[in-house]
Amino acid sequence: MSGIFRIVQYKPIKIIIMPKPNITLKKVKMFKGHDGVGLDCDLYVDGVKVCHVFDDARGGEVDFEPYGNTPAEVKINRGLLIKAEEYARSLPGSPSIFNEDVMMPNDLESLINNILAEMEKEKEIKKLEKKFATHIISYNKETGASRMISYGKPVVLLSRVTLAKLQQSYDNLKAQQPAGNEIINTNLSALGIII
Repeated sequence: MSGIFRIVQYKPIKIIIMPKPNITLKKVKMFKGHDGVGLDCDLYVDGVKVCHVFDDARGGEVDFEPYGNTPAEVKINRGLLIKAEEYARSLPGSPSIFNEDVMMPNDLESLINNILAEMEKEKEIKKLEKKFATHIISYNKETGASRMISYGKPVVLLSRVTLAKLQQSYDNLKAQQPAGNEIINTNLSALGIII
């Protein structure tokens, strides 16, 4: 073997892992449009009001209009918007509605749709929490389906039902609930039910 060998020293590469940005939606208004449900809201990234999001529900692109009173503010907000988009694209894809074997890549629009779905689930759970005093509730966080046990009308407080009857109702509901459901009441232990 002949030749000149050269020893090259490489500088170590620093890998910077960006933390997950806190992406939230505020002033959310949804409306029925020509081709589905429209959206009008503000997008916040790490607590900063970054842009106005508008989908007119006519089949076109979602508009992301950065906020800012000066070019510098707009530039900062565009940078945060890019950070949110990069984060969304780094998430694992979701199965296509047409073919579950095909994974669709994520983008900021799909992340916003996921955030909206979570917000709707939180609203539904808050509505259900108001019934904890009178119902034992089984809820599926994936599908939003719920099952309830109550003790007739007018609505009877669970605290007025015998412990044996409550325990039996709880056990029956737990045994019969579909896969993915869980009993979400936070007040059952205080009533003496063995969970």
